[in-house]
Amino acid sequence: MSKKKIKHYKTPTVVRNDELDLDPRKKYSELGWQLQNDVEYYNELDNRTKLDPIARKIVSQMAEDATRNGFRVMIPDNPNLQERIQIKLDNLRLQKELTQQVRYYFGHGDGYLTIGIKELHPTSADTPIDPENVLDVAFVHAFGQNHIKAYQSNDDPTSVDYGKEQAIVIQPQQPGYTVDRDGQQIPISKPTKSVVIDRSRYWHISLDKMDGDMHGTSIITRCDNQLKAMNIAITTVGKMLREFTFKIVKSDAMMSETDAKFKRDRDAMSQSLNTEATAFIGSSDDIVKLSTPTNGINTLLDFAWQDLAAACNIPKSVLTGEQAGTLAGATQDVLNYYDRVRALQEQMLKPEIEGIVRIVMQSQDIAGGAVDPDSINWKIEFNPLWTPDAKTQKEAEYLGMQTAALGVNSGIYGPDEMRQKLDGEGNSQLQGFQNTTNDSADDIESRYTQDQIDQYYKDLEKAHPDG
Repeated sequence: MSKKKIKHYKTPTVVRNDELDLDPRKKYSELGWQLQNDVEYYNELDNRTKLDPIARKIVSQMAEDATRNGFRVMIPDNPNLQERIQIKLDNLRLQKELTQQVRYYFGHGDGYLTIGIKELHPTSADTPIDPENVLDVAFVHAFGQNHIKAYQSNDDPTSVDYGKEQAIVIQPQQPGYTVDRDGQQIPISKPTKSVVIDRSRYWHISLDKMDGDMHGTSIITRCDNQLKAMNIAITTVGKMLREFTFKIVKSDAMMSETDAKFKRDRDAMSQSLNTEATAFIGSSDDIVKLSTPTNGINTLLDFAWQDLAAACNIPKSVLTGEQAGTLAGATQDVLNYYDRVRALQEQMLKPEIEGIVRIVMQSQDIAGGAVDPDSINWKIEFNPLWTPDAKTQKEAEYLGMQTAALGVNSGIYGPDEMRQKLDGEGNSQLQGFQNTTNDSADDIESRYTQDQIDQYYKDLEKAHPDG
């Protein structure tokens, strides 16, 4: 019995020539949803971050906002020790490395920070740090998921150490180079060796890592369709601008000319008509000027921006740079964004900084000798995220002084007691105002009348008759 040959028909496909394919039938592997650690995948994410300005924006925006104003080590009882430790952290360029780690956190889905220790009795990187063996901190380096070969973590939900990592295995990508006498770089041919780093020597933060996931989720992968939509919008607008207006010349005389004469007349006419000059044509000729309609394009572009903002959880005004860095002009979505930045500082960056500071304090060659971190009073404070303008700051001071005058006039506090209270609070009123206000500039300007301001000064004179 002969077998009947079955014909296989190919499914017709639509091919685009602008590299902006939005076909939803793409395999998950093409969108980056692979489970294994793929170096090429993370290198592609890095390239996309470098070359796509919008992708770089969503990767770097929160990283820069969380670290740009820096942090301080506060040791109230020992200012000299505080200054020395702060100088050491600055020399380690810790602020810069934290910024890079958070960039990897958003770009790769995982960000790592490792610390290099100079020890009294040298040990390998796969052994825990001995506080009594630390001489100095040599470096703090940030790196991404493309360097990770494997890592060990506890996946037993019944264990006390559930979810905690024990070590990571790093596979260096290249062994490096040597330089010959002529100054030429010669690659080292010997194979690179894997490096195991103990949990006490590194910190790891992951974005949207669920139970069972091998790694975090890159924000670029999450916003893949939104980024493609933005690229389509940019390409489309660019083409519309290029063809926004053009002219159609109807001339039988020109169309019947020889190629050389037609080219000469076409170039001459194009040169003159491009400047909106006056054209002189025959009665049988015609020139029509056409323009591209743009009705509704703003709505489409706004939708693309809002969709991207919702996907990456960064307000459109922050992404586009429309938000002025003043507190009075802040909208509620911007305030909510900076609340998320503050949460990132407190929940992810602060524990890492505290761990590094503890190792610095235990170092025998730093700040005059080793100090037990548990024996002194110290803490980490991030500098304010907001930089209010002069008007906003004066408004906050006015509210504080008005409250103080009311407290004195009502007999709750005496003048000296209130002055001491204000001195103790310092700038806390302004900081509280920064964290809670959501008023617009117009609301603040219309809140107080001249009579209220005059009454404010009268209350101050009553509260402090001696000046």
